[in-house]
Amino acid sequence: MELSLLTLNLHTYEQHPRHCAFDTMHQHEREVAIIAEAIAHLSIDVICFQEVGEYMHDSITTPYGESPSNMAFRICSKLRHWGLWYHIHQDWSHIGFNRWREGSAIMSRYSMQHNFSAYVPADCRKDNYMSRNITVSCIAVPWFGLLHIANVHLSWAHHGFYEEYYNLQKLIHSRLHFGVRGDLIVGDFNAPAGEHAYNHIVGNLEYVDQFYELYPQRFYQPSYQGQIDGWKNYPPKRIDYIFKRNGRPMQIKTMDVIFNEAFYPTVSDHFGYLARFEMF
Repeated sequence: MELSLLTLNLHTYEQHPRHCAFDTMHQHEREVAIIAEAIAHLSIDVICFQEVGEYMHDSITTPYGESPSNMAFRICSKLRHWGLWYHIHQDWSHIGFNRWREGSAIMSRYSMQHNFSAYVPADCRKDNYMSRNITVSCIAVPWFGLLHIANVHLSWAHHGFYEEYYNLQKLIHSRLHFGVRGDLIVGDFNAPAGEHAYNHIVGNLEYVDQFYELYPQRFYQPSYQGQIDGWKNYPPKRIDYIFKRNGRPMQIKTMDVIFNEAFYPTVSDHFGYLARFEMF
């Protein structure tokens, strides 16, 4: 049994910023189409998006994220229109770029159980761009069982990363009694490869960096190009990851950098990672 997983930071509608929010969303139809086409053509099973934008003046739906301005829901709706049904679980953290609800989303071809979201810093104010609300779900993978996925966008080391990661670990451990067979932490960690925050994740061997496991010679290969928000005046770094809990019955087979011009056009200020696992 093979499972494919994509992680991508969507950049909260900032690829084509315009004065008018609706013009901005129209300009991003290109990105919506490219991402949806990649998911369809590559038959991707699970998708984790960070920095999912939704217009702040649109009504908040129940469940959250079914507003027509929500970028993840736009991608999901396009796939459904093509006859490809994906489940989706979303929540939002804060107002980003002064006009978007910014959050994270998990999409899956397989049923999703025990969907939940939680703030991992102490500050969970919606008007604080540093607040971090993460989404978690158990994916019912056929012939395997439950795969627990935590989809995260964490803060920088000097802005609360360690508290957030500690609370993330507590949340994950509290959910493993569901009968979870696999456990992944996925997303934008703002923890550059080889630096202290990164080593805090992998140092006790609880989790394994899947890109490094396959390509140790590419350890420092950046997951974005140029200078991006939060990393201005720094050379590009690798800050997006897929971490697997050690000892689980799944093995990384391939992991490709995607949406980097070489493999699909760029759609964000981050590249994506497309991983394929053998599930035992």
